[in-house]
Amino acid sequence: MEVLRENQDVNKEKEYSSKKQIFSALFIFALAAFLMISPQLYKHSIILGNDMMFHFNRFYEAYMQIKTGDFNYFQSLFGFNQSGRIVNALYGPDFAYLQGLLMFITKNWFRYQLLSSFLCFFTAGVAMFSLARKALVNYKFSIFISLLYMSSSMVSYYALSQNMTSWGAAFIPFIYIPAIRVIKHPERPIKPIELTLAVTSVGFLHNLTLLLGILSSIPFYIVGFLRAKHKGEMLKNFFIAVLLTILLNINTLVGFIDVYLSNELVYPKFFEDVLSYTMRFTMGDNTYSELGMIFSCIMLFQIFYLVFNWKNNSTLEKLLTIVGTFFLVLSTNFLPWEDISLYTNFVQVIQFPRRFALIAFVFLLIGFALSLGKITKNFDKSKKKIIYSFLCMISFLTLSNVNLEVLQKAEAWETDNPTSAGNNGPWAMTEDPDEIRGGFTSGRYEDAFKVIDKPTPDYLPLLNNTTQEELIEQDGYKMYDEQVVNNKFNGTKTVDDENRLVLTWEGSNNGDVVLPAVVYERSQINFNGKHYNPTQIQKTTLGAPVVQSKRGTNKLVIGYDPMVSTQLLLVIKLGTIGIMLAFVLVKMIRKHTSFFY
Repeated sequence: MEVLRENQDVNKEKEYSSKKQIFSALFIFALAAFLMISPQLYKHSIILGNDMMFHFNRFYEAYMQIKTGDFNYFQSLFGFNQSGRIVNALYGPDFAYLQGLLMFITKNWFRYQLLSSFLCFFTAGVAMFSLARKALVNYKFSIFISLLYMSSSMVSYYALSQNMTSWGAAFIPFIYIPAIRVIKHPERPIKPIELTLAVTSVGFLHNLTLLLGILSSIPFYIVGFLRAKHKGEMLKNFFIAVLLTILLNINTLVGFIDVYLSNELVYPKFFEDVLSYTMRFTMGDNTYSELGMIFSCIMLFQIFYLVFNWKNNSTLEKLLTIVGTFFLVLSTNFLPWEDISLYTNFVQVIQFPRRFALIAFVFLLIGFALSLGKITKNFDKSKKKIIYSFLCMISFLTLSNVNLEVLQKAEAWETDNPTSAGNNGPWAMTEDPDEIRGGFTSGRYEDAFKVIDKPTPDYLPLLNNTTQEELIEQDGYKMYDEQVVNNKFNGTKTVDDENRLVLTWEGSNNGDVVLPAVVYERSQINFNGKHYNPTQIQKTTLGAPVVQSKRGTNKLVIGYDPMVSTQLLLVIKLGTIGIMLAFVLVKMIRKHTSFFY
């Protein structure tokens, strides 16, 4: 009976994979993504959101390294004021280089932001649709929930605020495709390459989203293991997938461990009024901290539907709804988050409890679509047309809401305060709105950092026995601004043949000088021809070197000596990709060869 059911599921998956259906779905998602970003296109506006300058610096760094050929996996040689600080190695390095390549295609910030936002929306739609197909959701319902997911605040806040969590949200449905396989295919619950690619698709861009994805997948694998026909084979395939995932992400993992083990780093800003960053059930629109009427109704309906129809729900539907509900509750103000933050640092890692809602959006939407399929199973064509019309109306409303929010953000661009779409105003280098706009439209990427320079201290080394709390009291933003961003350094910054940061200046007399750069525990330093260990150099609280400048020409060279060679890690990564491609190719050849015999 199990084998028969599995064969039926496979046939349904093939049925859902018809080219016409797939192309129709892709066209709908592309149209929806265009609709949501269209106000920005028509107004020819750039949205200067909260996280824009931090991530623009990251991507600009990758772009310039590709452009110049001066590759340094750890140090920032071009972005972040050429400070040598480590960011990309800790925050989706592979994704940063992909965005750098995208900048080559688009040539300016306007086209880059437009295309990047479009791809984020489109990817979210494709990912959710792929997950719905794996769960055997009705085709029309699959498109409906995919459109809802695309237009949710979890995804849309990349276009509105350049929030990188939205890119994680765009990819996270992929990580649950193997989790659904574990439940639906007890004969062969794990395909190692499928699981590897699913985890890697999220791991290459956002660590926190990957953590949430793994935590929320655990119940599926526990249940799948209990139901598996061949538990030993399942464990073997699982550990093969783990090994392949480690090898594919070896550069990210080793880079992360390298920096974190040898330094105490500054956490991203923690907001003490943590309840303000929880998710709330409301009757309005879906926003940063409000589910809104449509998503509130859908999620609550699915929860109560499971309660009243427990026996009629499959194991998959129960898992989706229970796990989704658990994470939804975690994201809300129903929990005393302010008290919890007093006893654990985990809240500082999560930063915003609303992030837990991401899992609820994915699971409860899939569960709702499966419930709709059962409810409408015996409806005649006329009743189904009414349901489809109603769902189209809901989809259009959620898409229109994002369209309106993008319009409101885009309109700020032409005002006397173009930074009002985000919180970059205090860090503008000029009060002239035309100069600000010119910095982003000149056609030179670097000009943007001449008009807005936001001193975000995230991931800087925290030294001199200073605690995170003390840094907040001393205002880490202001400290970093004075020491690096607006340091009165009167010299030049260049990159040498070994792709190290070089600071050169003329000293008028002997005395201590704070240089606008950052030194870590594994940094390699050469000052005026002499080599120094980081411990031999005096540093500020945020790692800026303090040196004894001499009269005449001074030269400081800062490199980084990682625990493991970056080139070796790249060889391992590319070698793993090659082996996986060869394996898939051989399997395809065998499959087609056996077809002819």
